[in-house]
Amino acid sequence: MVNKWLTSTVDTYINHFGLAELPIIYEVGSRDGEDGVELAERIGHVTKFSNIVLFECNPPQQEVIRHNYPNVTLITDAISDKKGTVEFLQIDGDKNYVGSSSMDLDRVKYPWVKKTNTIKVKTRRLDDVIEELGHQNTEIDVMKIDIEGYTYEALESLGKYLRNVRVFHLETEIEGHARNKTNLDIALLMESKGYKCTSIEEEWGPLILDQVWVRI
Repeated sequence: MVNKWLTSTVDTYINHFGLAELPIIYEVGSRDGEDGVELAERIGHVTKFSNIVLFECNPPQQEVIRHNYPNVTLITDAISDKKGTVEFLQIDGDKNYVGSSSMDLDRVKYPWVKKTNTIKVKTRRLDDVIEELGHQNTEIDVMKIDIEGYTYEALESLGKYLRNVRVFHLETEIEGHARNKTNLDIALLMESKGYKCTSIEEEWGPLILDQVWVRI
């Protein structure tokens, strides 16, 4: 089954770069691994699943990824602009509810949130991961970031490697969390780094925007 919310990202990549021989995909905030694997399959020929890097700090979802995609590279720390330890709110329910788990502890007050649990998770920067995986001089074909209000901090954590990424798929919010960095702040940051927006979509309504950006 093709996920329509990835089509703009796939089209942007192929229109600008053609098909990738061996796609390198980073999916930050993976939940179940499905989007990261699908992106790799749709932009190129996948023969090496270790080039699909999935980030998921919620332990039960890590087990889902390990079961369904045992050959991917799984990073189990949360991504932030600094290394450390934070509290993380786990939300139970179907996969969409589970995917809303976040470092934003105020989500416990949302009316649609029923059963929760708070755990401690380690945080790290994306530039540290890139260096650990030996991708310093490597083109990352697509990076999808969906971490419930912390996209700006994840982009900052790329440091000097931000322009290693050809195409970004970014979930952004009208209200940020860590420093209230909104979808507009993210757009201004991406423009300042030499990226062009090719698509803005409302998969979850007008308060949450999916922005696709291509390096120019």
